[in-house]
Amino acid sequence: MLLVVTLAASAAAHPISITKSLVYVTQDRVTVHIELFVEDLFLFHDLKPNDQDFFEPQVIERGIEKHEPFLLERFVMRDSHGEPLVGRTIRIDRSDLPTEGVAMAELMAYTLTFVMEYPLDRPPEFLTFSQHFADGRLLVPAEMQLNVQQEGAGTPYQEVLYPDAPQTVRFSWDHPPLAADASEEQLQAWYERQKEQMLGITSYSAVYSFFYIEDHQVRHEILIPLLTLDETVLIARADDSFLEISEQDLAAEQIEAFFRAGNPVEIDGVPVQPVIDRVDFYGLDFRDFAVRAPRARVSMASARVGIILSYPTQGTPSTVQVTWDRFHRYLRSVNMVVFAYEDTQRVALTRIGGQNVYRWQNPGRPPAPPLQQVDLVLPPRPMWSLSLVSLALALLIPPVVWYRPGARYRGPLLLLLIGAAIATWPLARWQLPRPFAGTPQLDDDRAAATLAALHRNIYRAFEYRDEEQIYDALAKSVDGPLLRELYLEIRRGLVMQEQGGAVSRIREVEIIEGEKLPPSRIPENLDPRSFVYHCRWTVAGTVEHWGHIHARTNEYRAKWTVQPRENAWKITDLELQDERRVSFETSLRRM
Repeated sequence: MLLVVTLAASAAAHPISITKSLVYVTQDRVTVHIELFVEDLFLFHDLKPNDQDFFEPQVIERGIEKHEPFLLERFVMRDSHGEPLVGRTIRIDRSDLPTEGVAMAELMAYTLTFVMEYPLDRPPEFLTFSQHFADGRLLVPAEMQLNVQQEGAGTPYQEVLYPDAPQTVRFSWDHPPLAADASEEQLQAWYERQKEQMLGITSYSAVYSFFYIEDHQVRHEILIPLLTLDETVLIARADDSFLEISEQDLAAEQIEAFFRAGNPVEIDGVPVQPVIDRVDFYGLDFRDFAVRAPRARVSMASARVGIILSYPTQGTPSTVQVTWDRFHRYLRSVNMVVFAYEDTQRVALTRIGGQNVYRWQNPGRPPAPPLQQVDLVLPPRPMWSLSLVSLALALLIPPVVWYRPGARYRGPLLLLLIGAAIATWPLARWQLPRPFAGTPQLDDDRAAATLAALHRNIYRAFEYRDEEQIYDALAKSVDGPLLRELYLEIRRGLVMQEQGGAVSRIREVEIIEGEKLPPSRIPENLDPRSFVYHCRWTVAGTVEHWGHIHARTNEYRAKWTVQPRENAWKITDLELQDERRVSFETSLRRM
């Protein structure tokens, strides 16, 4: 049973209808009890008292007949698809009314109770409540104190419901809210479970703002109720209650223009224009906002819009400033969460007192080191080191041996020449390549270090956001046709299909094991200084949007061919032999 208690109070100049609601929902129906003062009949239906300021019974009955469809029409509950629930009045309790009628001065002394029932075809996961008791023709302010009670739950949901300001409530039938006397530990455990299930997005009427500061990009992600945007962005649609698929492209353009012209960002003191990465429309049953939402008709009362604006940076920024200026009469403040690298901070931005600016100062984080090519360094070729003096003396020995007339002096002269050649051996050295020595090759340790440096460069290239910058960085370590092939292969490995094709950021690359293949296994057509390295490695990447993180680790096994190219080592071929998923998990960013 759903009990809605309507209490009306009036002031002499400005009457007001104030509604206090208790909403109790079962798995197969919602029963609504609306209790209201007789004054509401006068406020909303312009009942006329007689000449003695007295409302006769037949006048009150006529007001009751008008108020029954009024409540069914203007107190609205919608399901997760935005469709209104259809109810019927099952009884009206008039027992508090005097039989002779009610005097004008006593309209607030008597109450009526309307009982309505709304059948459900399945247990609801979401219900969106709205009230439209006051419209443009009525000057009667109307507020409702909404209290939603779920069957089997101890703690109701409470909120003030203003005209045309819907509130959405989620119902968990497996783990309903705990009783009011539950321990703090039980309540905290229940709340954390709900938060994990909803990936941190727990309110359906709040504006969520997430501001990311990274080395090559600043990103502003905004999740905002569609009806909140409708206050300032003229969203054209045929049906006030729904935004059709055919209307969403134009709506996205309007929303893009609205945010492109507002919420300015400065990086290192320079205004930077945003790149609109996406504008998506989400229904109530959509939870993982890192995934692109499928195009579907959405309800204006409960849908949300996700906008991602990115601002390129030239490396590590020194200062970043954002100003939130997209307020309106209902949106007076925004709670923004700032993720500056590994630090997290909550910031309250408000239109009051100029407190709508957030400024970040680099606390001393150094810029990322520039990506450098791996220089061509080889072991020196085997050389002979000879003494020119010794060689000259040694060349005199054969003539002395062959000179016959001087046989008597031959022995001493030979000894003199040999001794002099030995004595002068350290003098006037001459380096001569050793004949028949092979081409210098990297040993196993140097080959492993060279491949590790090239491997690290390849993945660091994907820290850049611009495709041209990625290609330029890759070209420092990759050569030939492999450049484009490797770009596409690694980018494919970074795409998370389970996240709608989002490209993950690389967090860690680790070579687990590797070995340099023997020269006999190197193709003969390669430069003899080349080497082939077989290794196994893991890549950990993340996709992060709206405060939650999808982390994935993949493992690869491949053969890399490395060759000298203009005084640098470069990868010229890759043979990918194996690829497998190691882990995938989702978590929330923590303060």
